[in-house]
Amino acid sequence: MARRAFLKLATLLSLGLALISTNVAVASEAPKQMVERLGGNAIEILAAKDVTAADRRQKFARLFTDGFDVPLVARIVLGRYWRTATPAEQDEFVRLFNDYVIDTYASRLNSYTGQTLNVTGSSPISDTETMVNSKIEQPQGDSVKVDWRVLNRGGDLRIVDVVVEGVSMAISQRSEFGAVIAQNGGQVEALLARLRTQTAR
Repeated sequence: MARRAFLKLATLLSLGLALISTNVAVASEAPKQMVERLGGNAIEILAAKDVTAADRRQKFARLFTDGFDVPLVARIVLGRYWRTATPAEQDEFVRLFNDYVIDTYASRLNSYTGQTLNVTGSSPISDTETMVNSKIEQPQGDSVKVDWRVLNRGGDLRIVDVVVEGVSMAISQRSEFGAVIAQNGGQVEALLARLRTQTAR
């Protein structure tokens, strides 16, 4: 349980540091530069004293949608159940997943206590994907290793996964959602119903 809580906190800080920023499109930007830029701008927002919780949430919502390939991440997270879902269920899941992530993390953005994001390098995964390596340096305690899987589609850079201390957040979420579906006879509707309730709160 302690490790699970640690990973959730590290993920929160990672998403906050990388996404709470001004959305400046740079067509020629490399994946490493993208993460550095977003992280730098994020720290300014998180450290600002005059930014309300509502403002932070709004920025997170906008930039999660812009910075991440949400439809692709949603498909990865749903895993094999994506193929058994109807087109209507797929569309609703993408929307609910987007709202779920925003609601889950935006409510915790005040957890920032002076952490900094240090991008340490990058390496190609394929012709279109790059893994950007970084560490979250904490004022007290050990640093947290965070890797960013960045997809390049014709110069449009989008994050498709965050790997915290070797644990893929997409795969972890897929396991959690998959368990809900499996416990309900393989019905995707069961997961949709749960997400509807959670996001409605």
